[in-house]
Amino acid sequence: MSRYIFDPDVVHQCALAAIGKKKPEMFEAFADAMEKHYPGVLDRGQPWIYSIAGGAMIQMKLYYASLFEYIMIWGTPIGSEGHSGRHFCGFWDTVIDGETWYYGEGQFEKTVYRPGDRIYVGPGQARAMNFTDGVWAVEYERGPLPLSIPFGLADELLSCLDFCTAAQTVSLYTDLVCRHFGRTLGSRPVGGPLVRALTGAVGGLARKVTFALQPPPEVKAIPKDNIRWCLCGR
Repeated sequence: MSRYIFDPDVVHQCALAAIGKKKPEMFEAFADAMEKHYPGVLDRGQPWIYSIAGGAMIQMKLYYASLFEYIMIWGTPIGSEGHSGRHFCGFWDTVIDGETWYYGEGQFEKTVYRPGDRIYVGPGQARAMNFTDGVWAVEYERGPLPLSIPFGLADELLSCLDFCTAAQTVSLYTDLVCRHFGRTLGSRPVGGPLVRALTGAVGGLARKVTFALQPPPEVKAIPKDNIRWCLCGR
C-alpha cells in the first residue's frame, strides 16, 4: 500500500479551478475540486496562520497533513522574500494569483511564475524566492515531513520570538496527522477503536490549542488603550 494519497498532477488540475476567482472564493474553489477527487480527506476548518521560515513571512492554510504529505494554500498580499530551505522532501506549487520569482545556484536570471505555472523544488534543492507584490499558491509536499519541521519553526522561535505561531504550527500539524491516522487506521478490525479513541482525543486537544492561540481580531478604530490579549486565548 502506497504511503502517498495524492497525485501532484491532480492537485495541479484542482488548483487551476481557483484561477480568476476573487479571494477567498478561489480557496473554496480549490477545496471543492479536491473534494471531487479525494472525498472526505481534506479538513477545511483549519484557520489561516503565519508561516515564518527562511526569512520569508507568509500565511498558510493547511488542508491535509500526514508524516509524508501535506496540502496547503499559502500566500501574502504584500510580498516577501527568503530561502526555500534545503529539504529531504519535494514541493509542487501551482501559482493561482499574483507572481513569484525564483532562482537557484548558478542561475543568473530569475524564473518568473504567474497564475497557472507550476514550480517544483526537489529533495536537496534550494531556491531563493521573491514574492513580488503578492502571490497565492497551492502547495503539495511529498517526503519525510517531520525532518522539515525545524526549518519551519526556527525563525519563529529564535528570531521573531513568535511562540504563538510556533505553537499553532505544531498543534495544527498534530491535529491533521491524528485525523489522518484515525481515518486510515481507525477502520481496522484489530486495534481500530483504540486508534480512533487516541487520535480523536489527541487531535481534539491539539485543535483546541490551535484555536485558543488565535490572535485578537483586527480593530476598525484606533483604541485609546491596549486591547486585551492573553496566551490562553482572546
